[in-house]
Amino acid sequence: MLGGSGGYALTVAAWRILPAVAPASIPRLATARADWTILAFAMTVALASGLLFGIAPALRSSATGLGARGAASEKHDRLRGALVAGEVAITLTLVLTGGRFLAGFVDLLGKDAGFEADRVLASVVLPPLERYPTPEQRDLLFRKFVESVRTLPGVQTAGVVDALPFSGENHGGYIAADPAGITDPNARMIDEVDVVGGDYLQSMGVRLREGRWFQPEETRSSSDVAIVDEIAAQRLWPRGKVLGKRLCVNCSPQNPNNWKRVVGVVAATRHVSLDGPAEASVYLAAGGFARAQFLVVRTSRPPADLIPAVRRAIAGVDPNQPVLFSVPLNLLIGDTIADRRFIVELLAATGILALILAMAGVYGVLSYTTSRRTQEIGVRMALGATPQRIHAMVFGQGMTTVTAGFVLGLGATAATVRILRGVLVGLEGGSAAGIWIAACLVAVTAAAGCWIPVRRAMRIDPMAALRGE
Repeated sequence: MLGGSGGYALTVAAWRILPAVAPASIPRLATARADWTILAFAMTVALASGLLFGIAPALRSSATGLGARGAASEKHDRLRGALVAGEVAITLTLVLTGGRFLAGFVDLLGKDAGFEADRVLASVVLPPLERYPTPEQRDLLFRKFVESVRTLPGVQTAGVVDALPFSGENHGGYIAADPAGITDPNARMIDEVDVVGGDYLQSMGVRLREGRWFQPEETRSSSDVAIVDEIAAQRLWPRGKVLGKRLCVNCSPQNPNNWKRVVGVVAATRHVSLDGPAEASVYLAAGGFARAQFLVVRTSRPPADLIPAVRRAIAGVDPNQPVLFSVPLNLLIGDTIADRRFIVELLAATGILALILAMAGVYGVLSYTTSRRTQEIGVRMALGATPQRIHAMVFGQGMTTVTAGFVLGLGATAATVRILRGVLVGLEGGSAAGIWIAACLVAVTAAAGCWIPVRRAMRIDPMAALRGE
């Protein structure tokens, strides 16, 4: 009951901590409480555990005759060993599954987004339509924003875009490389079509593969130039020259003449998430300032330090224009994997607790069984057994139990991963090195649980053991 009360107290503390560290995308986490129903459940489990692991063994012991003591003890030792093996198996399952998540998360962090997010600050600026109703007015306004921000100390480049990667804003469209794609839906390709202005691509750190960037005069509404990424170029012109080719953006039989000329090819970028493959993208310059929603700045300083200066620069152009938010781009990308990070953190905490419990279980059983073999060990040492032989005997007994738990744990891990793979992202891969590290961690923890009883057994005085028995 004391253990159940302590567990409930830890649960109450956890519910105070979790809402502060969990991502906001997890629904209703802040409203969760460890109420009286949780307390009743904890006390019920504690009471059942006390009955199962206290009264039941006591009844068995009281029903055992004196002559059957050795057989009963051997039977109970096997039961204790089976419990420890099960504990090691559960621990190994938790640690290996968490290790798979961690390996997948590390791989996710290492994925290339196609641009350099460090030192980039993104701001959302939405001019109200009642004050800037025409495209010409919004075009002029954003040009002034970019010019004002460019003069700030530490700013290297600045630009605007209508749909920023990882912001939740996506502007998909159809593109076609020949007239047949205008009338045949199967010949068109779905793409991410972004309209940019200023030095947006340079500010994002998008890598130019061939060709050139947009020129300042190409942002007018009549501009017919486009930049495509490698994926779009490969799909539209798999074996030909790309520069100078023409493609029709969002063309239809009713609007068949929106043709653009390719002036550059850039690296593929990820627009929605780091999980999936990179998306095919097309960048247009026509109307880039008039359709802008995001202001992007590359700086030589930490991006967060530039937020007040950017807000002042925008207020200097229009004091009534709000900046909805400004955020470093790498932080924005991190928010898209916040759920995965939270799952990994919970699994890490659970795995640590499981390791502690497994070590305590192995230590407790070995310590108890070793103390019951005091006379046997004393006789063995009196007859010439060396401390090294005693060490090998007791340690081997403990590690035999641990090995059985390992075999069970590996099978349970395979089944668990197979079940979770269908509902959770991050278990598809997993390097062999990560699996070995997790397994070795459990093995070292279990070995540490065996070490103290072994050291105690090696210090037994044979005569004291015989007299005590």
